[in-house]
Amino acid sequence: MSHNIPVGDVLNEAFQFGLKRWGTVLRLGWAPVVVSLLLAGGYFALILDFEVLSSANESQTFPGFSEIFKMPVSAVVALGVVFYVLIGLIYCGVMASIFRLVALGEESPGFIHVRLDGPAWRVFWASIISALISLAIWCVAFLIALPITGNSIGSYLSEAGAAFAGMMAAVESGSEDAAAVHASGMFSYWRTFMYAFAIAFIPLIYVGVRLQPFIAGSAAENRLILFGSLKLTEGKFWPVLGAMFLMGLMIILISIVYELFSSVIELLMGLGGAGGAFAIIAALMGFIYFAVTVFYYAVVYGAQLAFSAIIYRRLKTGE
Repeated sequence: MSHNIPVGDVLNEAFQFGLKRWGTVLRLGWAPVVVSLLLAGGYFALILDFEVLSSANESQTFPGFSEIFKMPVSAVVALGVVFYVLIGLIYCGVMASIFRLVALGEESPGFIHVRLDGPAWRVFWASIISALISLAIWCVAFLIALPITGNSIGSYLSEAGAAFAGMMAAVESGSEDAAAVHASGMFSYWRTFMYAFAIAFIPLIYVGVRLQPFIAGSAAENRLILFGSLKLTEGKFWPVLGAMFLMGLMIILISIVYELFSSVIELLMGLGGAGGAFAIIAALMGFIYFAVTVFYYAVVYGAQLAFSAIIYRRLKTGE
């Protein structure tokens, strides 16, 4: 039987974690970020033909899509999937560490922290399952929206593809009027997506609430708790939804404050071109901007992950 969710306490604990343990989030995350960047760089170095790109840049012509790769497109896609899984698993390790810290109080020692163990894999598979469930809802909604808008799958894809190709050709030829005509013609195809969104909206919200403890709980326990998540949230739909809504609202407000701060700092950094004392001020502002950005993302990322783990822990234990 699941326990109650005190919404105010959940939000307070989540943001307190973000503010007090931002250094822990940074410690757990910096090495995975570096490894992921190295993997991404290695992937592009393997697939891209930089000589072709350099020649195209000098001649101001863009080569064919397949010409920019060192290998067949199928190999590029297959290799991309492998790198995507590796990078995703690395980030899932960070998530697993934070989930287990908040839910179980398990500290992960060490300055260099890259985990690919059981909890990381459970977070990975739980994320995949959640994404597949959402995708299934979208597909069903799309199939329902097609006949409502007078389309079939085949006609929709062929006509939408033709309209998009025509619009791109018009843009490349410099004909703005023709591009506008093709763009307006694509509105009827976007109408199907709008209907699909309206149909899928409530089921997606419902599934998102019922599966809110799923990923964090799977990291904390030695199993995937898909059905366990449904059991934990049984009868707790509205409190969990309210907590999710307020959490999202708080993140938006914090993001607005950060964007306003960033605009002011970027304006001050622009004074560096004047030289002298202005250059020193601009350099100082650049350092402050970097430090505040790192702090902001560590706090927000930590609070968001802590939120899911707190929901799981309180539903599971009431503590």
